[in-house]
Amino acid sequence: MKHKSVTPFLEVKDYTKFLIFGGVIALLLFSSTTVWTEAPTTTKVVFMSKRDGNAEIYVMNSDGSEQINLTQHPAADYTPTWSPNGKQILFSSDRDGIFDLYLMEADGKNVRKIFGSRKYRIDPTWAPDGKQIAYTQGDPQKAKLQFGLRFVPYADLTLYTSTVSGDSVEKLTDGFQPTWSPDGREIAFVVGGHKHTPLGIFDLQRRSRKMLLLKEMPWISDPRWSAQGDRIAFTKLDGAEFDAQGFLIYKKGTIYTIDRTGRGLHQITDENTTDPTWSPDGNELIYNARVGFSQLFKMDLNGGDPTQLTHDGSNSSPDWFDPFYSVSPSAHLSTTMWGKIKAD
Repeated sequence: MKHKSVTPFLEVKDYTKFLIFGGVIALLLFSSTTVWTEAPTTTKVVFMSKRDGNAEIYVMNSDGSEQINLTQHPAADYTPTWSPNGKQILFSSDRDGIFDLYLMEADGKNVRKIFGSRKYRIDPTWAPDGKQIAYTQGDPQKAKLQFGLRFVPYADLTLYTSTVSGDSVEKLTDGFQPTWSPDGREIAFVVGGHKHTPLGIFDLQRRSRKMLLLKEMPWISDPRWSAQGDRIAFTKLDGAEFDAQGFLIYKKGTIYTIDRTGRGLHQITDENTTDPTWSPDGNELIYNARVGFSQLFKMDLNGGDPTQLTHDGSNSSPDWFDPFYSVSPSAHLSTTMWGKIKAD
């Protein structure tokens, strides 16, 4: 079972090879008449599936039923993530020749590109107030052709934040796969570099970063913050290294959780698994395991056997939305209060 959370992958000599995106774009502006759809009224999971031979964005119920293709586009669409209020889905696509960030309504309609500049962008994550996003950016000129698509190696990736409208862009630090804390104060991410890929925490108020578990687990991927803000789930990578092109390969992934201070390390899975995402109540995880192709499974953290949710093609990048836990924060709410409301 070998897989990467946000990218396609290739097995090479008993390794899984991570791939990152890149290319050239044509400009697509926001629609002048934005039509807002309603958020789902029941729990939904958005994810990427290659069941038709192409990477598309799908949505399903949390039990795996009613799987629906939202994008139906010949381009490669990856890494979908729900807006905090569930009305929109942010994702990465190369439909204009380079991987960049796109926004669509919850039903897949009104797809539009966020940025006008020619950059390579992947790994989107929402701020808890729904007004900002964090993402990974790379130089399109450094992208390398891999399996018909262009990808930027990990060492050349950087974290950025921006408003959802694509302005007020700010560079943070070297790294990739950001996940925003529910109180809005920190971003967990994978620290970039060619020697290791440790878990990092970027403090948005102090504009500083720290690394957790550097000695114990120097190779990780897929950090995801719980909705309650008390835990971070991630994948520990065994047998990991960078290949000659700067892409990350590994032999096995195992899911762990840890608190935001780096304490309370807890192993969740034994088999080769990656790409965890929390349920909104914090009691379950959806993750990837390999059953023929990469498939999505759901695990109750209080006990019980995992449930397989997908069965066709290769599936990855799950993100969970539950209207019961959804709150649209008003402008005067502090980030601390917003985190508490989400947790309650």
